[in-house]
Amino acid sequence: LMLSVQSQKSPIRLASSQIFLQYLIDYPMGKQRMDNHLHQIVLNIKYEYEEGRLSAIDLFSSVIQKFPLPVLEEKSQFFFLPLVLQLANDDSKKCKEAVAECISLLLQRLSTESVQAFFGYAKRWSVSSGIDSLPMQRASAQLFGIFVESRPDYVKRGSNASDLISIVLDVMLKQITFESESGWELLYHNLVCTEKLNKQLPSLLPANYEIWGALVKMLAYPHPWIMQVSSRIISSHLSTIEPTKLLSDGSESFAVKIPGCLYKIASNLCRQLDVEDIHYVESTSTIAIKTISWVFRAMKQHPNICYDVDESNKGDSGEEENALARSKDPCLWLMTRLSNIAKPKDIHRRESVFKCFAALCTSCNPDDLIPYLELMIDPIDRAIREGNNLHPDEQAGNDPKIAIPKDVLQIVEDTCGTEQFIRAFAEVNRKVRDKRDKRKQELASEAIHNPAAAAQRKIKRQMGKRERKKGKIDDRRAMRGASKKRRHS
Repeated sequence: LMLSVQSQKSPIRLASSQIFLQYLIDYPMGKQRMDNHLHQIVLNIKYEYEEGRLSAIDLFSSVIQKFPLPVLEEKSQFFFLPLVLQLANDDSKKCKEAVAECISLLLQRLSTESVQAFFGYAKRWSVSSGIDSLPMQRASAQLFGIFVESRPDYVKRGSNASDLISIVLDVMLKQITFESESGWELLYHNLVCTEKLNKQLPSLLPANYEIWGALVKMLAYPHPWIMQVSSRIISSHLSTIEPTKLLSDGSESFAVKIPGCLYKIASNLCRQLDVEDIHYVESTSTIAIKTISWVFRAMKQHPNICYDVDESNKGDSGEEENALARSKDPCLWLMTRLSNIAKPKDIHRRESVFKCFAALCTSCNPDDLIPYLELMIDPIDRAIREGNNLHPDEQAGNDPKIAIPKDVLQIVEDTCGTEQFIRAFAEVNRKVRDKRDKRKQELASEAIHNPAAAAQRKIKRQMGKRERKKGKIDDRRAMRGASKKRRHS
């Protein structure tokens, strides 16, 4: 038993665990001796090093699978509580997953009466109060997810499902304001439980519009894990409905029942794309792109349900007119928003928007995209021009900053047709030239009417050129293996 945890070699730990398990099952021994061995197995899951803990948890799982049911029922309390403590306190992700699997195996083998007792524990922990209540609430949220996955038959019985949903909703409504950073983990585990409920028992959640409304708000939550799991749940639900048949096939969906829901989803998903590169998460961006393409098709087919009329009426007359104008074509607002997001030079932000354009081209009717060609071409063309300015012609084609925009631009042309594309492209270039000419006129006017400011601008531009030149020289020296030249200020 000691070697199964403390040995530094994985084959020895595995062989020791198998031998000890065989001994425990086959060798005749008294109750006290059996209890001592089981007690040591339980203690081993708290071992100092991760590899040893994983080996101990694997042995624990094997014991749960191999022990006769009467013995397992008798020892269920003795097994369950230490596992829950380890689930709550272990710092290792692998160990947490192994412990969760171990608890799941235990619940699957136990009788309904034992499962009911443990479910009661989790419910009491979820409403605990006091200084140390947060770890208990997090543990209960994780347990609820394990209950849903391992014993959906029990969760469906009686009022268990409604009790669980009310507990989850209460946590979501309390944490939705992000008043305390310490609460995000509790909210995350409850959202994971909600995701499992939606997957295992899909008939329970669709009519609970309060939960769906909270999930839509969670799309803009500051913590990336919360955004990601909320996006997964909403995307999973929407993918079961054809966007063009939303009012018929999805008439009971939250996207129809909650006023202005499509606009809120699109707005919050755009916020997920509109982040600096340091906060970029590829998986979150991918889900957002998929959902935006669905929302665009739904907006195009059903523009009258995109906005909450009551909220629009609360503003002044100018806001009401804007809301009315947007409601005529909500897709115009969405494409304008995406086009504006791609204006800053962050690489991942632009790539996300360009991939979104490509997804729209592959999933939408070309006629639906033609009115927004200029909005798509403008940021793509800007990225290509900026990339060409940064690199010599012979190197520009190898730069992914240029390659991706060029590929997307080709997809847009292939989807919408060359004639429409050329017309829109020419209009975009005309606007760029007009803007450049206007800027030149403003600078010339400034040189006449405010020569001091013009001189200051010229000095600043020359300093910038000098710094860029120094940077290029240092880069070339570094490529040759020489140290950077020391500069004295």
